[in-house]
Amino acid sequence: MALTILVSACGSRAPSPTPSARTSALTSARSNPTRVTISGYAFQPATITVARSTTLTFTNHDQTAHTATSRITGFDSGTIDPGKSATITVKKPGTYTYYCQFHAFMHGTIKVR
Repeated sequence: MALTILVSACGSRAPSPTPSARTSALTSARSNPTRVTISGYAFQPATITVARSTTLTFTNHDQTAHTATSRITGFDSGTIDPGKSATITVKKPGTYTYYCQFHAFMHGTIKVR
């Protein structure tokens, strides 16, 4: 006896980007990553270089909360709970060092062109 399961989704789907748009987005993501992973009590990559006005997403894969807080005025992600993400936008060129307010040994650098 065979069991068949049908799954359907509701809601609308956004149109797929054209092949050239997908290629441009992929090339941009490779040359200018916009994601920082928090895992093993570390920011990965530890140093990231982005263009100004870039929005960075910090995603927490640890089992405890973290923050991404600039050592000088610039940004603070707020608390990022396990399994959650937070975004920041860096608008001014410069080098920003940041750390986790809960775990001061965790640190990273954002270089904004």
